Amino acid sequence: MDTSAADLTDEEAFELVAREMLIHLEAGRKNFVLRAPQRLTAYLLSGLLKFSGLSMVALERLMSEQEISGIRSSHDGRVLRRYMSGETRMTWPTYRRMIFWAIANNWIQMWVAQDLFSYTQHLEAAQITARQLLRKAKTGQPLESLPRKLIAASFFETFEQQRHEDLLTAKRAIERSSESRELAHSLGLEL
Repeated sequence: MDTSAADLTDEEAFELVAREMLIHLEAGRKNFVLRAPQRLTAYLLSGLLKFSGLSMVALERLMSEQEISGIRSSHDGRVLRRYMSGETRMTWPTYRRMIFWAIANNWIQMWVAQDLFSYTQHLEAAQITARQLLRKAKTGQPLESLPRKLIAASFFETFEQQRHEDLLTAKRAIERSSESRELAHSLGLEL
């Protein structure tokens, strides 16, 4: 699942960051939350419901039992409904766990998972970069004064840092868990 920031041009990186800043500013929230967008969460959950053949309640129960959803002891489908409606926004680690879980259960194909991982890595890096830049703006540096090249460079730096952290997390999981080792081997990951 080799994704690269090189998949994006400087302009595309700038656009991703600018869009995340705009979404945050339009939401009027005080704190910048790093979460998977509702549309992406709904897409993944809809796919899981369709390809697992489970009801929302059964899927949520299974996710809770296997500690996938990030929310313990939820068995009545309310958490999934809140995720799908956007009332609750899913964290990026939970989103990635759900993708791996779907792969392990053969509910999504590898190319779909790769596309989702690539897209989510770009979005998460854009959110982190946007949050950092908005913090700079609070200290007095106006956003308009930031050159597009600087914003793009910040994005690419953040993206590489996130990839490095994700790789370390995956390596630690593989070292601790035989199930993780088996999954990584079945996916052809060289960690």
